[in-house]
Amino acid sequence: MIPTRRRPTAALFLSLTLTVTAVLTGCTEPAATEAASAAPSASATPRFDPDATLWTIASTDEPLSLDDPDVQALQQVVARHSGASDNRSPATVAESVTAEEMYFTPLFSEKLATQGYRDAVVAMYEDADLTIEQTGVAWLQSTIDADRRHATVGFESLFAIVDASEGYLHELDVDPGAEFAQPREYSLTKVDGVWLIDDISKGPLRKSAEPTP
Repeated sequence: MIPTRRRPTAALFLSLTLTVTAVLTGCTEPAATEAASAAPSASATPRFDPDATLWTIASTDEPLSLDDPDVQALQQVVARHSGASDNRSPATVAESVTAEEMYFTPLFSEKLATQGYRDAVVAMYEDADLTIEQTGVAWLQSTIDADRRHATVGFESLFAIVDASEGYLHELDVDPGAEFAQPREYSLTKVDGVWLIDDISKGPLRKSAEPTP
């Protein structure tokens, strides 16, 4: 159980984690352990040929164009969800968590509720007087299963710390306006014709205003 109303640590902010998985390391740990180990990283995320499509059929590597209806639908869901999760302030955090839930499968919502996700996120932003703002999204390699019912979407979210309490900024060793990039991987399932998120993995952050080239 994630405790509520506990003052968030800098490491917890740096992980900004929805689940207990870390996609770049392949580790699965309790949420508290992951939060304690997370830290800014200068490690490069995977690089891809900018002339090649980032979307393929998983089993055949068949390329998919950006005009593909499923590609467009998946990008829309991921962009809208990351927009909700990466634009937050003490005044809007509760509303933004509610907005996130619109894009989750029922089972994923139940899993997060069991972990105490909502209370932990609200406490973190309120206690640290924390405001973040998304500045961009950079797509990474993504796949759709041949049956068009499951997909894995990679991307980087770029966001800035707009403001936070003086103690919290000191703990992070950053100033207001500091920008970060974080690689993420979303697993999605098509439910009654609609793509919904059923898992989220996040890699380590790096201090950067630009996506990985």
